[in-house]
Amino acid sequence: FCGVALIETKNRAIELSKRLEEELKVDMPVRIHWTGCPNSCGQAQVADIGLMGGPARVEKEIDGKVKKVAVEGVNIFLGGKVGEDPFLGEVYKKGVPADYKYLIPVMKDILKEKFGAMEK
Repeated sequence: FCGVALIETKNRAIELSKRLEEELKVDMPVRIHWTGCPNSCGQAQVADIGLMGGPARVEKEIDGKVKKVAVEGVNIFLGGKVGEDPFLGEVYKKGVPADYKYLIPVMKDILKEKFGAMEK
């Protein structure tokens, strides 16, 4: 694992893929790249869907007050391409909490809207 990563990616990538495959049917290949930080060793910007580790915030009750607290998150890129006529994907959404409770609904929406995925 990388010492400069802002989030852990390997186990998350495996678990997210597993959960999405259980819930969705996608009739085309979708390249999902993960990278733990903006150094982008995982090349998130050239994937169909790229997830780059970054900060996120969630609301949490602390001492009877609702506050926004920092959590591990991802910035999501869409539409990157490698090979002939390569280009970098564009930021789709920033600061999505990496917790599956938040990430799975966003990923499902992307896969349905952009890649024709359907619920099983």
